[in-house]
Amino acid sequence: MPSIARLALAVAAVAAAAAPAVAGGMYLPTRGVRPTGRAGAFVAGADDVSSLWWNPAGLGHLRRPAVLGDAGFVSQSVAYDRIDSGGNPQPTVENQAPGLPVPSLGYAHPIGRRVVVGAGVWAPYAGLARFDAEGAQRYSSVDMSRSLLATVGVGVAIRLGDRLRLGLTVQNHIAALTADIVLSGCPGQTVCAPEDPEFDSLNRVEQRSYFQPSGSLGVQFDAARTVTLGASVQLPVAIGGAGSLSTRLPSSGFFDGASVEGDRADISMTLPAAIRAGIEVRPGRWRIEAAVDAELWSQHEEVLIEPKGVRIVNAPGVGTYEFGPIHIPREYQTSVAASLGLEGQPSAGLPLTVRAGYAYETAAAPTEYLSVLTVDGAKHLGAAGLGYRAGPWTIDLVLAYATMPERTVDPTVGRAPQVNPIRDTSATPLEVFVNWGAYRSSWLVAGLGVGRSL
Repeated sequence: MPSIARLALAVAAVAAAAAPAVAGGMYLPTRGVRPTGRAGAFVAGADDVSSLWWNPAGLGHLRRPAVLGDAGFVSQSVAYDRIDSGGNPQPTVENQAPGLPVPSLGYAHPIGRRVVVGAGVWAPYAGLARFDAEGAQRYSSVDMSRSLLATVGVGVAIRLGDRLRLGLTVQNHIAALTADIVLSGCPGQTVCAPEDPEFDSLNRVEQRSYFQPSGSLGVQFDAARTVTLGASVQLPVAIGGAGSLSTRLPSSGFFDGASVEGDRADISMTLPAAIRAGIEVRPGRWRIEAAVDAELWSQHEEVLIEPKGVRIVNAPGVGTYEFGPIHIPREYQTSVAASLGLEGQPSAGLPLTVRAGYAYETAAAPTEYLSVLTVDGAKHLGAAGLGYRAGPWTIDLVLAYATMPERTVDPTVGRAPQVNPIRDTSATPLEVFVNWGAYRSSWLVAGLGVGRSL
């Protein structure tokens, strides 16, 4: 047990350094190698260490100590054909960020006959993008690819009789956010042409926050010998804390001889609660589950950046520009994913398991505020996987692909604004919108998992 605990702490550090964070409908409706092989239909059928991040009641199936480690390589392809605020088509921009392995590690240990405790670290399956700093998309995002998120959790499951299992986890979410974006530096004392590159200001926002508590609850009920019902609730996460804002001044002569004082900025946003439910049937050597996952993205209304004492000083003819709050509107909507997963052993004499699944998820990002900060839409996800057992060891493989139909933001609809932190637009908002155009995206996941009963 002590060696496993040390291993868990070590991998937690690795996960915090390697797992992409989320910043919206920002991640796939699945995570983990075995659950992804079932396309996320793993609520009623959760029965191993990965129950920690799906349905903690599933830990109650374990009769022996067990450890599980896996990693899924997640790559997102993005292409965006922008129409600028003047109605002019711009060159296509594409995501330049490579994929990234997203690891998970968990350990579970029975205590007595009816209680199982566990601990683990995991992260969402998300693909974050990087674009050219001078690309057509620059007013929405330049680089989010270095942002990170890891969840560290402990859980417990209790068996109440032979048919009912209850579980819960207590979680801490660790966030390390790094975002580059071009803001407008057009001063309030003049009129600027929309998107004038002389007033472009490249900014980097960074935040490190190490305590964002949350948790989950789960239940499983064996309605019959071959039928199980399951449900779980993931609580929301409030991301927030002190960060920094670094600014490159625009090239315009309005800023000749000027400099920036201060770099403190507080950042806040909310990641949503999720409600999952499923029913699994087990004919012969096969398991079939139908599940639904509702993520309450309506809780994700905006990303707020609040500069503290950041100002431009010694600007010719003006002197000082104070940085005001930066509101990035999101106005997301609740998304719903429906999934169907199959898992089974084709031959009784061969310890080989095959998996397959399909999921469909509705969009969280509304058309009005869709942007390259998070390219989201209704998704189709197909998955296939294999598992092999050798004594106390299990090895799992998965390959999954998700795609969304092209989404078009018409100039009459798009309302994601060009952000200007030094100009007071509360009385007269600047109607320069920067998210018009067509968006295309797909996701590829390939993963390997290794587990052992101890």
